[in-house]
Amino acid sequence: MRTSVLAPCVLIIAGLAGWTASALKLPLAWVLAPMLVVALASMAGLRMPEIRMGRKIGQLIVGSAIGLTMTPQAAGMLVAWSPLMVLTAFVAIGVTGLLTVPFARLSGQDTATAFFSLTPGGLSEMAHVGAAEGARTEVVALAQAVRVAVLVTVLPLLLRSFGEDGGLLSQEGRLDLPVFVYAGVLLACLLSIRLVRYIGANNPWMIGALLAAALLAGSGLVSGRTPWMPFALGQYLIGISIGARFERERMKGILRILGLAMAMVLVLSLVLAGYAWLLSRISGQGLSTTILLTSPGGMAEMALTATALHLNVMLVTGFHFARSFIVNAYVSNFYRLFLRLGVFGHMEQLLSRLAGEKRR
Repeated sequence: MRTSVLAPCVLIIAGLAGWTASALKLPLAWVLAPMLVVALASMAGLRMPEIRMGRKIGQLIVGSAIGLTMTPQAAGMLVAWSPLMVLTAFVAIGVTGLLTVPFARLSGQDTATAFFSLTPGGLSEMAHVGAAEGARTEVVALAQAVRVAVLVTVLPLLLRSFGEDGGLLSQEGRLDLPVFVYAGVLLACLLSIRLVRYIGANNPWMIGALLAAALLAGSGLVSGRTPWMPFALGQYLIGISIGARFERERMKGILRILGLAMAMVLVLSLVLAGYAWLLSRISGQGLSTTILLTSPGGMAEMALTATALHLNVMLVTGFHFARSFIVNAYVSNFYRLFLRLGVFGHMEQLLSRLAGEKRR
């Protein structure tokens, strides 16, 4: 089958695209360009190789790179912000609940499928938990991939054009870690990942690597940045793993949902951007930072965006860590709570009443 011959070629082209975009100094070059190349190949019908391990390795590298920016001052900052982190997670899940019925009506899907499709959590986690509640896993998986792909594409460009450079965390002044020291950091991260998996936490490759590297950097045992080549590789692996999710077979019959999912992601993002504006006014943080704090994007992708814009990457990571943990751990409880409170039923009645008034 031609896939076995062309798939490696696509991955090479994706790498060249990442290098070219990086040379042109485009934002998130090593994520966006490979993602686009692989997504186009997947939608054209080319079956890409299994890249789950690639995304995990990418999360290991990116998570450790983010953790290495930790300082004792940053640790104190995260503790001070923790109540707002929890509040923001609840706001995101609440907005998702309100948008579930409109998405279900427009797409022709059931409530469970619509809810788990929009919830800003992990792709595999939302598909798995959603299946237990009766959701269509292929629709959930596609919608979740669209959410991450849209936000990782749109947000960096918008913030680069209309936002502000935070002037923080500039990596140019920091030296690359020596090879043996960096290898030791990755070994510590792997041990941390095993521990995080043992206690049953979600997203262990990202969280475990981040925690280990942050502990080493925050304690002063390690000082320096991730070398350029592995950092680019980690972003490349995340990019191609997102692109590979747009399989042609998965998208057959649900192309209409693809456009609706994009629209609902933008609506969700706009509502949360309004909350970000309020958070900016209350906290004194710049709007670019608070938009990333509240964005329904993935943790790794939003942290990379913060890094590219020299924003407070540890604060962004902390907010997404809190949301990821709360949503992934308790999403089924939130869904059942909304059902018990009649949130979906009330929204259905409201939309039916509005539709009836329009017809009159």
